[in-house]
Amino acid sequence: MAALESGSSTATSTDTAVTFAGAVYVTVAAGEEVVSDPVEFVTTAETDLAISTYLAGETGLVTYHPFALQTGYVAQGDMASAPMLPGAHEVASRFHLSGIDLWRPEGGGLVAAFGDSQTDGVGTTPDANRRYSDQLARRLSPANLSVVNLGIAGNRLLTDVFGERGIARFDRDVVALPGGVTHLVLELGLNDIGMPGMFGLPAVSVADLTAGITAIVERARRHGMTTIVATLTPFGGAAAIVPGFDTPENEEKRQQVNQWIRATPDLGGIADLDRAVGDPAAPTNLLPHYDSGDHIHLNDAGAGRVAEVVARAILSS
Repeated sequence: MAALESGSSTATSTDTAVTFAGAVYVTVAAGEEVVSDPVEFVTTAETDLAISTYLAGETGLVTYHPFALQTGYVAQGDMASAPMLPGAHEVASRFHLSGIDLWRPEGGGLVAAFGDSQTDGVGTTPDANRRYSDQLARRLSPANLSVVNLGIAGNRLLTDVFGERGIARFDRDVVALPGGVTHLVLELGLNDIGMPGMFGLPAVSVADLTAGITAIVERARRHGMTTIVATLTPFGGAAAIVPGFDTPENEEKRQQVNQWIRATPDLGGIADLDRAVGDPAAPTNLLPHYDSGDHIHLNDAGAGRVAEVVARAILSS
C-alpha cells in the first residue's frame, strides 16, 4: 500500500507492507474472503491509494469491479513494492480487492450509498473522483459524515444479473460494514424495469419492486439506520443505444414506482432524483446538461446535482 502520485507512480516514503496473520502471502479460497492485519497508514481526505498485489500464477476467473473509473496498472513479475510500473498495461477494472476499512473521526457517521450504475459512477469522468458518492462525501464532511460507495453497475434489486441482487447482498455489503452504517441511501430498481427487455428476462411488477424497497428499508431500520430512498431517474431516448430498455411500458412502471415513493412517508427521507435531473419540458428524459450521452447515465454535473439533493435529504433527516 502506498500513496499514489500520478499514473503508476507512488510516493516511495509511504510504501507499507500489508500482511495476513503476519505473513506476506495469503491464499483466498473460491467464494471466500480474507481480511489483512491492521496497517498503520495515515490518510487525509481524498487520499488516492495504490494497493499492489503479486499473483504467483494464473488465477482463472476472479471477483472484479468492471467500472472502477480509476486507471489501474498490470505488469509482469513481482512489482508489488516498485515505485512505478514502466510499460504497464492500463486497466479500467479492479480485481480481488473488495474494500479498505478506515478509522473514521470519533463521533462521525457513515453513509452507505447502495445502488446501481448511477451510484457506481458510470458516465462521470474517469480518474477525477466525480461520482455522486465522491461529491456527496465532500458535502457531508463538515457534518462529520463519511460515505462508502456500494454501487454495482447493472445491479438489480430483485434478480441476480450483474452482481448479486440488492435485496440479497444488503446484509453483507451494508449491515456487516465495520463500525456500523448510520445512514442508507437506496438507489435501486431501474435495472429491474429496463433489463428484462434487453435480455429477454421475465418482467418485474411494480408491486414486487415496492415490496423489495420496503423490505430493505425495514431491515435498515432494524439496524438503526436512517433511510433515504431515491426516485428512479429518466431514460427517455435510450432505445437507440440500449434496445429494450426505453419502452412505454417501462416508463409507466418507472412513473408508478416514483409516485409510490413520493406518497409513502414510512420510507423515511426521499431524494427525488427524477425531478432533480429530469427535463421539465420532456419529463421522460434527462436534462441535456446532466446527460452523459447515453440518455441513462449522468455526467459530472448530473452526479453533482444528485449529491446536492441526497445531502439535503440526509442533513434534514
